[in-house]
Amino acid sequence: MTLLPLALLLSLGAVPRGAACVGERVTLLPFDTVAVGRSEARRVEEAVRRALTRTEDMCLEPRRETVARLGVLGGRLEPCSNDSCRAAQTKALGAEWLIRGRVLGLGGERTVVLLMQGQDGREVRSTFAVPGLDAGAEDAATRVFAPLWDARQPRRAEARKTLRPWPQVLMGAGVAALAAGVGFGLAARSTERHLSEGAGGCEGEGEAFRRCFAEGLRRGERQSLLANSLLGTGAVLGAGGAILFVWELP
Repeated sequence: MTLLPLALLLSLGAVPRGAACVGERVTLLPFDTVAVGRSEARRVEEAVRRALTRTEDMCLEPRRETVARLGVLGGRLEPCSNDSCRAAQTKALGAEWLIRGRVLGLGGERTVVLLMQGQDGREVRSTFAVPGLDAGAEDAATRVFAPLWDARQPRRAEARKTLRPWPQVLMGAGVAALAAGVGFGLAARSTERHLSEGAGGCEGEGEAFRRCFAEGLRRGERQSLLANSLLGTGAVLGAGGAILFVWELP
């Protein structure tokens, strides 16, 4: 895709869709034809469009808006041979999913090929024979497209399962570190109080008493150091987990 058409597509893709449009944004391009008249191909396309409008969680762009977006490119998109090109086209048209259609009239039969691509550039396709125009094509398109549309969900769920445990692991480790830090902090506070208010649990006198008291001081210092280290580590882990969690929000 050259720079000028891409820039034009980006400018069109920035145009907001109607407020009543609810669901994942889908653009259905005008159908290509092979050995089929344009009027017949248009009737098949309209039947497929009616089938798509009955699909849940889909916001299908009206045909006139799609045609207007394509007008600056001479009425069609350039063919793509790689994921990056398809991804750029899909995003530039302001769609989450871009569907291409082709009607073939070879061998005395009418066959429709649907190709759906997402913003990651991957492409899936399905083919069905048209048993008859209008209602026949609409029913056939509904049966064939439903599994194609449903297939997008497992890929998203799998991606979430791969990414989402990390924020939870980090935040869990941060909470554990904070809890341990609080525990060591309380222990250090208790040791300090015992040493400042009395003998700190030490008995006897002379050298033995001094060694016991010095060991109590060292124990308090270790507890205080561990508390500070764990509290700092817990704060860093918790903040990192929170940042990752926000980053992964759709």
